[in-house]
Amino acid sequence: MARKVIVFGASGEIGGRIARLAVDAGHRVYGVTRGQNKREMVDLAGVEMIQGDKSDPEFMSSLGKRLQYDAVIDSVPNIGTIDLIRQHLPAAENVFFCSSTGTFVPLLYMPADEQHPWREETPVNFYPQCRRDGAALDLYAKDGFPITIFRPTNIIGPSRVPLELWGARDINFFRRLKANEPISIPSCEHILVQSGYNWDLASAFVLGLDKPDAVRGQIFIISCKRAITLGTYLKTAMDFLGSTSKITSVSPEELMRVYPEVTWKNRLGFLMEHMCFDISKAERILGYAPKKTAQQGLVDALQWCVDTGLL
Repeated sequence: MARKVIVFGASGEIGGRIARLAVDAGHRVYGVTRGQNKREMVDLAGVEMIQGDKSDPEFMSSLGKRLQYDAVIDSVPNIGTIDLIRQHLPAAENVFFCSSTGTFVPLLYMPADEQHPWREETPVNFYPQCRRDGAALDLYAKDGFPITIFRPTNIIGPSRVPLELWGARDINFFRRLKANEPISIPSCEHILVQSGYNWDLASAFVLGLDKPDAVRGQIFIISCKRAITLGTYLKTAMDFLGSTSKITSVSPEELMRVYPEVTWKNRLGFLMEHMCFDISKAERILGYAPKKTAQQGLVDALQWCVDTGLL
């Protein structure tokens, strides 16, 4: 079933891949971008590109009046997006948001599924995203707002520096490994991390387009099949880079003393939480089938860093 789809953030890493796969699947795709991303992430041939800002009511109004569409995908949504879509794109039969499994953290059980509590504010979870997702789902319950929320795990793959063991995406961590320099990490080798390949994530959105009724009002966790330990993650990176760096595990407090740029908030506090999720709902309802493991995704991401001169 060919659909007419508006993709917000279509020049970005995830939005561009969604747009690419949707065109390849036979859908008509309107890609909306603010035009600030000058580096095209993927080949967007066949995507009808429109420059504009989704936070501008006038732009959204004109978009809704001049396009024929039946689905809206926002790869970078915010809470203000909800009202603008409801007001100016009312013909949408499906609205897809990209969120994060960070909304579930800290995990109360593993592997965590879509029933895991997430609306409560905690010191480490993504509470702004929780508020946005909650507002959208409340509107679905109240008046049928056709929302579907995709929650990816740690996104990995070409077009972005991968997560490192300082809790961010600092290319200097991997440069040190490549140069065989000694490096300190927090005592986290036992912590579970579950990554999701960016092309696999994009495929889930396109699969959702083919099941408009089944996905409304639903949350889907999107990831690779299994979690690995951060120790395995680090070994994969070192093997790819041919690194012989001496790795020293220290307390988080000592790490922050050695590397002042590393902080607890937004970095180590999140890294030190287990990430282990169940993707069976997406497999069952969407037919989602990830093609990459966490290790394969990490290698692809590091290869991209090499190819682009970052490493």
